[in-house]
Amino acid sequence: MRGGRYVLFINKLEIETSGKVTRTINFHSGLNLIVDATPSAFVANKKPATGNGVGKTTVLRLIDFCFGKDPKSIYTDPEEKRPIVEVQNHLTSERVLVRLTLSSNPNEVCGETKYVIERNFFNNRNQKVLRINGKSFSGVQEFMNQLGFDLLNLDPKSKPSFRQIVARNFRIDPPAVDNTLKYLGNYVRGPEYETLFLFLLGIQMPDRAPIVRKLGTEQKFLKRLERQPREELALALEKNRDDITKVQLKRSRLNVDPLYSEKLQQLDNLKYEQNVLDNRLTAGKLRKSLIEEAQKQVKSKKSLINVEELTALYGEAQNLLSNLETSFDQLLQYNNAMVDSRSDFIGRELPVIEKKNNRLEKQSSIIQENIKNLRDELADSNTTQELENLSEQMGQLFETKGRLSSRIDQIDEERKKIDALSEELSDVDNMAFSQEMHSKIQGRLIKLNRFFYQYSQSMYGEDSGVTFRVKKDKATGKQYYDFYVFSPNNSSSGKKQGEIAAFDLGYADFAKEQKIPILDFVLYDKKELMHGNQLLQILKDADSANEQIIVPILADKIPTDLNADKRIVLRLSQENKLFGF
Repeated sequence: MRGGRYVLFINKLEIETSGKVTRTINFHSGLNLIVDATPSAFVANKKPATGNGVGKTTVLRLIDFCFGKDPKSIYTDPEEKRPIVEVQNHLTSERVLVRLTLSSNPNEVCGETKYVIERNFFNNRNQKVLRINGKSFSGVQEFMNQLGFDLLNLDPKSKPSFRQIVARNFRIDPPAVDNTLKYLGNYVRGPEYETLFLFLLGIQMPDRAPIVRKLGTEQKFLKRLERQPREELALALEKNRDDITKVQLKRSRLNVDPLYSEKLQQLDNLKYEQNVLDNRLTAGKLRKSLIEEAQKQVKSKKSLINVEELTALYGEAQNLLSNLETSFDQLLQYNNAMVDSRSDFIGRELPVIEKKNNRLEKQSSIIQENIKNLRDELADSNTTQELENLSEQMGQLFETKGRLSSRIDQIDEERKKIDALSEELSDVDNMAFSQEMHSKIQGRLIKLNRFFYQYSQSMYGEDSGVTFRVKKDKATGKQYYDFYVFSPNNSSSGKKQGEIAAFDLGYADFAKEQKIPILDFVLYDKKELMHGNQLLQILKDADSANEQIIVPILADKIPTDLNADKRIVLRLSQENKLFGF
C-alpha cells in the first residue's frame, strides 16, 4: 500500500459483445504498445494505407471511458466532429460492454487488490451498466464519485474534481496531448488550475473559488442598484423630508375632524409601507432574475463556444504539431461537466428568494386592501378641496420617500455583503499568499523538479522544471498562483512530447515519495512524433519509475532497438480492426 491505498495498475481490458468476450487485451509493467501493423500499401490494389481507423487510439478511449469519460469520444470522428454512425449503432445494437481490471500487480491480477470497472453504452436506466466490483450505480456522477473515493481518497464535494485530476493520465486528445501542465485547456481559468496544482503538490488550502464567484454576483447586483448613485438618492431623500414637513405644516393648520386626520395619517403610513414592500419585492425579483440569468449563461456554455478563442487555440496547437488531430468534443465535454456544478452553486439561493418574494406579495396585498378601505371611508367624509389636494400631495411624497429609502437601504445592505465577502477573501488570501505558503510551495517544487530534471536530462539532455508566479485573474482582479514549465528549448513537437513524458514520470516519483494518491499508469497518443531514442528512453524510465505506460503506434515508427514483441500487447490492422469492421 502507498498513502493508505493499494497501488493499482491496468491488468486487462475486455470487450464483451452480445454477452460474449470478443477481445481481451492483457497489459504488463513498463511500456505497452498497441500497434497498427497495416502495411505501407495494400498488396491487392496498391492503395496506400492511412494508418488510421483500426482502433489503436480507441483502446485508450475505452479505458478513459471506464473512468467516466463521455461515450461520444468512442464513436465521434476527431476530425469531422460528427458521430461515426456505424460504430455508434454497433455499441448499442450489439450490447457492447467494456470491462477493465486493475490490481496492485501489473503483470498478473492480484486477488486481494482486484478492482473491476464495467460500463456499457446505454443511457436508459433499465439497460445501462455502471458497475464497480459488482456494485451498480444509477448515474455517472455517482459512479465517478466512488472511483474518486476508492482510487484517490477524494471527497465528492471537494475541488479539484476526479476528472480534472485524472486528465493527466489520459493524454489522448488536445489539450492534454500537447500541454504539460495546462492539460485541461484554456477554458479552465487560472484560479481553478491553482486549486488543481496545489492538490497535485499535496498542499491543502481553502477553496477561494466559491467566494470569488459569490463576490462577482454581488458586485454585479450592486452595479445595477447604483445606476442612480447613492449620494444622489440621499440628497433627493433630504429634499423629500423637507417637502413632507412643509405639507404637514400646511395640513395641521386646517380645521379638520381629529378622526379624519388620524385616518389620513394611517393612509400615509400604509402607502409608505406598501412602497417599501414593493421596492423590496422588486429587488427580490431582480435578484432572482440575475441568478436565473447567470444560470442561463452558465448552461448556455454547453453549446455556445467562443469560436474565435477555440480557433486561436487550434492555431497555436497546429503551429506546434503539423499533424494535430484536434478533438472539439474533449473541450466541450469538460465544459459541460463543469456547467451543471456551477449552475447548481449559483442557484442555491433561489428557494429562499422565492419564499421571501411570496411573503412580500402577501403583505403587499393585505396593505393594498387596507388602503382601499381607508380611501372608501375618507371618500364618504365631508372634506375641503384644499385638504384633499394636500392629502394627495402628502401621499405622493411618502411614496417617494419609501422608494428612496428602500433604494438606499438596498445599496447599503449590498455594500455590507460585498465588504464581508471581500474581508473573507482577504483573510484567505493573506494565508494563501503568505511567506509561509510561498516557502511551502517552493519546497514541494524543489522536490518535484529533482525528478523532473532527472527524466528531462535522460530524455533529451536538457533541464526542465516547474516554477510559479502570482498573477491576477482578469475577471475578478484577485490573485492566484500560476504554475508553468521552464525549459531551455522545447520548440519541436517531438521534444514537447518528451517534456510531457518526463514531467509525468517525474511527478509519479514525486507523488510516491510524498504519499499523494495517483493512478499508476499514463496513456499517451502522438508519441510517434518523438525520436526513436526518446521512445527507448521512456521504456527504460518507465521501468525504473515502476510506471505503466500505454502507447498506440504505427509499426514502422517502432525503433529497431526496441524489443517490440515483448512490449506489444495488441496488433491491429486494416484486416484486424478493434471492433472487426
